[in-house]
Amino acid sequence: MKKITTLIFLFIFIVNGCVDSSSGIDEIESRLLEILDDDAAAGVDGFDSGGDMDLDYSIGLEMDGLARTSSDTLSFGEGYRMRFGRQLISRERTVEFETGEDTSIAMVTHTVNGEFIVTVIDTNQNQIDSLSFSKEFNSILNRKVRFVKVDAPTSPEGSRWEVDALTPLVGGSGDKVSLAGISFFTLSDSLELGELLYSFSSDELGDLYISRDSLPVFTAFSRVVAYVNVINNGPEYTTDSTNVGEWVFLNYGKNRLQRGRRHLKDSGMFFDQIMNDNTHSGSIRIHGPGLAQMRGVFRTFIETIDLATMYVSDGGYNTSVWSIPYSVERP
Repeated sequence: MKKITTLIFLFIFIVNGCVDSSSGIDEIESRLLEILDDDAAAGVDGFDSGGDMDLDYSIGLEMDGLARTSSDTLSFGEGYRMRFGRQLISRERTVEFETGEDTSIAMVTHTVNGEFIVTVIDTNQNQIDSLSFSKEFNSILNRKVRFVKVDAPTSPEGSRWEVDALTPLVGGSGDKVSLAGISFFTLSDSLELGELLYSFSSDELGDLYISRDSLPVFTAFSRVVAYVNVINNGPEYTTDSTNVGEWVFLNYGKNRLQRGRRHLKDSGMFFDQIMNDNTHSGSIRIHGPGLAQMRGVFRTFIETIDLATMYVSDGGYNTSVWSIPYSVERP
């Protein structure tokens, strides 16, 4: 009887130990979710444009010391202009953790549903209903976030968790187009292309951890040139003699109140050396960190969209998206 009692006691001790350990992990991961929510480098705010917008625009971002709203419309056809954007209907985030004693890896998945809106207007600013349309879309975006436990003498526990690094957010919809790489170069006041600043390739993107303390840094109000390489399994639709079958956009900012978009082109003009070589380029003037701020953290959403998505109401929805966080510092 004594042996049986000992075994029962040992079994209860082991079960209680497992429960306590599981409870401790749950508390840690709950805290990690709070840290993730508070991190300006993560998330999908800014992916939503709140409806149709001009192809190039800026809202609420600091330019030359002011927070401005501006836009540049691009024409197609005979004086017609196109606006497009996304109106998010729902979004869901799931996070799975692999947590150790002092390191935790979070696998973050964002599922975004909404309406893709295309509006065509004439020279009198009237909408052309026969060319305007909307379609539903669903996009899935994934990234990894690495947390580490660091010493914190002022904390009651003597330590705290923080974001150590994160991979770019990668995803999109469909399988017709994909991003292959992006590079940023300096641009002088005389519009001469300068040194390479940053470069990212699809070959390394999924496991490329960007240190939270060493995000790509841009100087406010400076100019850079972006080159984006794409792969198009078609194209199924083109609009002009260049035979380019996709468009590329560099979206940037923080949220719907502070954001902008730049259309990059594969036209063989300006910084784009060869027409229709699947490399889209364009110059961007870096916005400021925010009024009265010395630095700020923002997000890019680099995307390519096939032109059947843009021009054909029943042409499906095919995009590829990368989101890379960056920092802007005042000169």
